Amino acid sequence: MKFNAYYEPNTVEECVQILSEQGSDAKMLAGGTDLVIRLRSRVLKPKTVVSLNAIPELSEVTLKEDGLYIGAMARLMDVSKSKLLTGAWKIVKTGAGNVSSMQVRNNATLGGNTCNASPSADTVPGLVVSGAVANIVGKNGDRSVLLEDFFTGPGKTVLADDEMLVSFKLPKYADKTGAVYKKYSIRGDTDIAIIGVAGKITLNDQGEVADVKIALGGVAPTVMRVPKAEDLLTGKKLTFQLIEEAAVIASESCTPITDARATKEYRTEMVKVWVRHVLTDAAQEAQNN
Repeated sequence: MKFNAYYEPNTVEECVQILSEQGSDAKMLAGGTDLVIRLRSRVLKPKTVVSLNAIPELSEVTLKEDGLYIGAMARLMDVSKSKLLTGAWKIVKTGAGNVSSMQVRNNATLGGNTCNASPSADTVPGLVVSGAVANIVGKNGDRSVLLEDFFTGPGKTVLADDEMLVSFKLPKYADKTGAVYKKYSIRGDTDIAIIGVAGKITLNDQGEVADVKIALGGVAPTVMRVPKAEDLLTGKKLTFQLIEEAAVIASESCTPITDARATKEYRTEMVKVWVRHVLTDAAQEAQNN
């Protein structure tokens, strides 16, 4: 594990300055649960490593008038236990709690799990259906990007070389909203998800679907929404048949691959099964909230 320089800035501004000077030769170090492994195996050979661990505001979780802000350096264990993540925001706790082992969650961060840009990332589907916004700071100023638009491919994001993810904003959710994330893997949380499904449903006073979001992980180059299934459900009262139709649409919309964990055909079938479970449970939560 070799690199020429190591920096540990104390402020976001200092970090951005270092990134702008080092360019593509630099890699940011958050929890290190992915980066350190790749450095040791020489898969990555950066000239510079920039640690984010000395910037305290990046770890803060703050409730504001316009929503909940979660720092990019918030540890997954802390996110999974946060008392601020209530109601429909609990889906973010669930995703964080599903990542690997307790030892990994004690070090890994929400921002790191996101910026790693794995199609199977457990935290991302729940953030996407929650309407999460990624807050980014760079040499040319600040910008915000819907998280579903943050990813450009496996391992790739919209971040420029001189930019860093500083926080996530979760917009406030409406009454009668339920949100559920389910991970399917062979060996439980310690295993990478074969698929991950998140769903959020808001009902109106008549019991009809006022808003619905479905996100799938592990079945496309990036975590994907299923707008065709969402359109089918919107404005209607949920029935078993309607949920089944939406599940079929979701399975037909994804483009999974075959790898060591599952075939593409198996993943496609499991999407149908788990979308059905997620929508059923989210609708039940919405009725109870």
